Amino acid sequence: MDSVVRLVGLSGACLALAGCALAQPTAFVQNPVTLANPNYERVWNDVVLVVERYFDIAYENRYDGRIETKPVVGATCFEPWRLDSTGCRQRLEATLQTVRRRAFIVITPAPAGGFQVLVEVYKEIEDVQNPISAEFGGGSFISSIEPIREEVVSSPVEPGLGWISMGRDKELEARILAEIQQRLDESLRSEAEQIRYD
Repeated sequence: MDSVVRLVGLSGACLALAGCALAQPTAFVQNPVTLANPNYERVWNDVVLVVERYFDIAYENRYDGRIETKPVVGATCFEPWRLDSTGCRQRLEATLQTVRRRAFIVITPAPAGGFQVLVEVYKEIEDVQNPISAEFGGGSFISSIEPIREEVVSSPVEPGLGWISMGRDKELEARILAEIQQRLDESLRSEAEQIRYD
């Protein structure tokens, strides 16, 4: 029995270390980022694909360029495959307490051509005076996990019921924007190569 407990503990510690090792912080990226690609359809599709790697989308409208996500509970040290916690400190924080994030994205035409992508990720910590698990039972509906539609993304976002705002997660915003930029740069390069060889 002792050997099984030790093995489980060792496995958990290895998984936690792997989660922290994979969670490297991202370099600073301008927010909003300007993308030179003039093809709105390509920009929209690539932004949606990248955002879906981190969050489930609650609302998207390609005509007004807005995407809003459902809140997602932060990735812990034991979930190295999840990307929403950046850096070892963020993963450790999510391992020791319940943290969640939600994102708001706006795509607008850039003044000099192409498009600007604004990403805002809001982070919240569970209010332990009112734990979310206390709402279960008796068939009660939990309104705090419903997505909140905001009219202006750059205005402060109110936390949901049972949650305390921790402000914006600039590191995750930078990671998402860097991935969007990289994906679109690769798309432009592949299109240019295809034109050259045709």
